[in-house]
Amino acid sequence: MTPVNQADPVVATADLFRLDGKVAIVTGAAGLLGEHHAAALRAAGAHLVLSDVAVDDCEARADQLRAADHGAGRILSSACDVRDAASWQRMLDAAMAEFGRVDVLINNAALTMKTPTAAYGASAAECPLEDWEAIMGVNLTGVFLGCQTIGRQMLRQGSGSIINIASLYGVVSPNFRIYPGTGLNQPVPYAVSKGGVIALTRYLAGAWAEHGVRVNCITPGGVFNSQPELFVQRFSQLNPMGRMSQPDELRGALLYLASAASGYCTGHNLVVDGGWTIW
Repeated sequence: MTPVNQADPVVATADLFRLDGKVAIVTGAAGLLGEHHAAALRAAGAHLVLSDVAVDDCEARADQLRAADHGAGRILSSACDVRDAASWQRMLDAAMAEFGRVDVLINNAALTMKTPTAAYGASAAECPLEDWEAIMGVNLTGVFLGCQTIGRQMLRQGSGSIINIASLYGVVSPNFRIYPGTGLNQPVPYAVSKGGVIALTRYLAGAWAEHGVRVNCITPGGVFNSQPELFVQRFSQLNPMGRMSQPDELRGALLYLASAASGYCTGHNLVVDGGWTIW
């Protein structure tokens, strides 16, 4: 059988991960992971749309990327409240006016322990409905609205790659024994919202596969973000690699799913967890 790609394999493989001239939107760009997602995409040659409710922080992040000379692509900062469909449309309109297309969407915005709701630490038995709705609104409804709004443009183009950022706790339950005495907790709506992100990813992947739009997700597992030492010790003891992830260790997974390197991959949940889920 004749191979589909008869180009030089060394050159072709290296080029597969490039994003030169592509346009990538990153939500939650002012946050910890958003910073590293943006840097990886820019280094691969992409133009960027950095989005967050904190648009001033996005512009500061854009200035940092330009100063670091991570790439030649242009950067647009745009405010977006991911819970609001009209806000998504305004961001898309700005991106289209600036670049004329959108090739990659990173649905990264989320409410986490670093951006908690009023009762984020409440147990499942005591979690207020208001907190459930607030977390689900950003972490799941926000992802749906992003996929829907940006996905319509990608469907018109006949191409695009959507990457939803899920979580270890969308795949397995939290280990509740690592939290006591640390001041930390992952509430029930966080886990449920991230499980929903994975299900949404699979649904849209099936719906849009024949139209040139790929939808995948990444599940980070235990990203270090100055958690208390007791929590880090307990987590590390239960992880096969014996440590938490560094925030920049998702870059390879992100570039794989964003680029032509994963051209035959859709509906996949790429787990980057140091082996947590194998035990």
